[in-house]
Amino acid sequence: MTTMLRSALLATCLAWSGAALATEVKLPGTAAIGPESRVIAMTFGCTPSRSRNETGSLRIGFDIPNFEALEKRFDFGAFEGPEGTRKPLTEITVVQSVRLSANGSIAFDGTSFSLGTAAALRGEAAELTRVRAVAVAVGAGPGTLRWRQDSPRKGDDPVMVTVPIGAADADRLKAALAPCLKGQ
Repeated sequence: MTTMLRSALLATCLAWSGAALATEVKLPGTAAIGPESRVIAMTFGCTPSRSRNETGSLRIGFDIPNFEALEKRFDFGAFEGPEGTRKPLTEITVVQSVRLSANGSIAFDGTSFSLGTAAALRGEAAELTRVRAVAVAVGAGPGTLRWRQDSPRKGDDPVMVTVPIGAADADRLKAALAPCLKGQ
């Protein structure tokens, strides 16, 4: 299985991994595309590796509600599924900026678009290093996470996400993501 396909499957199938295995923390924020904004929840997730044959993942993402009303301003479809763009069009800034690739899908509710980045805990060292850098920075809080998602379509507005991180949020994130931050 290619690294690109594995990352896409990790990000889009995390709901199937079982709640008992995965730890998630959601923090409120806003996403703006041009003059329009949406209330979002940034999700930070960790699924530890359970065995040599079962690799866990570290992931960060959010859902944009009523995304269809924004499709003239942003090409959501370019990120959908394993065939979606793998260009590093994502820039996440907490203390320092980190460039990543993101993928997405229409959320289960059918009205939101899930956009995120993920890395397997084994076999994706470069991507894992970048996702871990973001996770460590939010766990060190307080501060603000800024996610700039560029569209591959020329002329589109970027998605600009802002998530404030308080001291209590940082502590929750640090504890929840700890199993996926080992070995950094």
